[in-house]
Amino acid sequence: MVAVDRITWLTSDNSTASNPAVNGVTDTLVKMLTVWWPGVKHEVLIANTKRSWQMLEDGQQVCRANVVRTPEREKLVYFTNTQLTPPPQLVVRRDRLSRLPRTASGEVLLPQLLADDSLRGALVDGRSYGNAIDEMLAHRPGSANVTLYSPRDFGGRLLQMVSLDRADYSIDSDMALLMMGEPKDLMTVPIRGASELVMAGVACPRTPWGWSAIQGIDRALGRPEAAATLRRGLMRWLTPETRAHYGPQLEHFYRERARPSRLTP
Repeated sequence: MVAVDRITWLTSDNSTASNPAVNGVTDTLVKMLTVWWPGVKHEVLIANTKRSWQMLEDGQQVCRANVVRTPEREKLVYFTNTQLTPPPQLVVRRDRLSRLPRTASGEVLLPQLLADDSLRGALVDGRSYGNAIDEMLAHRPGSANVTLYSPRDFGGRLLQMVSLDRADYSIDSDMALLMMGEPKDLMTVPIRGASELVMAGVACPRTPWGWSAIQGIDRALGRPEAAATLRRGLMRWLTPETRAHYGPQLEHFYRERARPSRLTP
């Protein structure tokens, strides 16, 4: 085992503007680790995503929180899971809900919705909503009643349009809706085929130091108090509908997170 006496945590310089919870995730982790992994000094460094991955791939003694876990990334870094995140959702006016094509479990059938020209969609031009949703949008019929916009705020204004009945639906995260003050006339609905929860966690370089760091981080977080803190951090950004839809999966995850993980190098 390589001794770990210092960890530099990387966080994006634009995270506060685009996603206020990102810095919160890092800050929360540092506070917990300061208590539950004493003797290690934690520092925070502003670094955009590209620079962060370069530093991780270079094997520097850095870690990054809130990183989406993929098989490709696991070849480059060690992970310990810290949260499950819902994918983008359909944001719709509540009074239009009954008109949506949905499955028995309540997921919206996006291709059928896009084919319904009686409902108006408002989306961000050039934005990726994830591979599955992007594929559905790319194959929408020419008659689809969808307008693409280029808002400076990355989509928040489109939700205001839906709220003002200038559109019937858009696609965005629960967080975007809650940042609007959770307007009562809007709600989120999971999208069929793009409804799987996304695993995210802490990433450290795939080096002997990184392996020691990820093991120490995992041990420190593998306790009920840490799991409860991580759970609260996520739940405050989820709408009641999303909490109800994903509740069993989220609760299972945080029960598992309440003890050390079975890590393999």
